[in-house]
Amino acid sequence: MNKIILCEGQTDAILLSYYLGKVSGWEFCRKPPKNIAIKEDTFDQSINWYEKGDDYLLICGVGGKDKISSFFTKKIIKPIIDAGAFSRVALVLDRDNNEIASIEAHASSVFRPVITSMQNNLWTENHYIDSFGTDQKIDALLVVVPTEHQGALETIMLDSISEDPYDAKIVAKAKSFVKDMRGIASRYIKNDRAELKAHLGVTWAVQYPEKVFRLINEQIISVRWENSEVLHKCFEQLISI
Repeated sequence: MNKIILCEGQTDAILLSYYLGKVSGWEFCRKPPKNIAIKEDTFDQSINWYEKGDDYLLICGVGGKDKISSFFTKKIIKPIIDAGAFSRVALVLDRDNNEIASIEAHASSVFRPVITSMQNNLWTENHYIDSFGTDQKIDALLVVVPTEHQGALETIMLDSISEDPYDAKIVAKAKSFVKDMRGIASRYIKNDRAELKAHLGVTWAVQYPEKVFRLINEQIISVRWENSEVLHKCFEQLISI
């Protein structure tokens, strides 16, 4: 069976591929399943296949929350309706300042007519009519990051790092530093999202000063996220994809 995870950006895709590889045994593969050709259009997209036994998993970073619907319409909906290409679809979204109910309502609308119901941390069965006029089933999952409070992917990464009491002090000090720096460096730290990214960046710069100039994917895979209780709770349903 083929499954697919759609997420906002490349950082999300890197973390998910690393985490699901360590926890669930998904391994990167260069050749996609036969008759499924889904390719990147722009530099901010990330499309990679993984395999486990006879199953395939496609993880797509679409280039931003506002591009999810168009990405699905352009690249994913036709393979599903014409050939039943995917049996499970998961959507990982940052919570930001939104309420879970509003995110669920939005998620339930972006994949129509294939998917019309998505719930946070719960697989739901959806039905659609394929190109042959036959009723087909597809499972859908929404994962809001984080669930318990406002924030984004970087928030749960920082929460995960803070599980270690020693590193928790570094995270706290980095947060204070970036908050003070925001007033001085407003040209660069223009909003709360940029502040959050800077918070994670400063934390990593302190933890791994010798790796500070490495690419973001190298930074991400240098952390043993698979041992994190925070991430396990967040991605508990996603593990079963």
